[in-house]
Amino acid sequence: MNHFAERLRMARKKAGLSQEYVAEILSISQSNISKYENGELEPNLKLINLFMNLYKVDANYLFSKTEEDTRQK
Repeated sequence: MNHFAERLRMARKKAGLSQEYVAEILSISQSNISKYENGELEPNLKLINLFMNLYKVDANYLFSKTEEDTRQK
């Protein structure tokens, strides 16, 4: 699994959200959420931004630029 996919999964779990809930909120399938988190599919920039806002993490965290989960204020 790639670092982005792993961080995406960790961010969702830290936010206390299920794949099903995220899929419903973002109007995408739960299977695609799973594929993003397993590194089988890469989200576009618009979707990455939606994940960042929903999970309250920044791009540096998702793209493994920092080990800290820097929450947006």
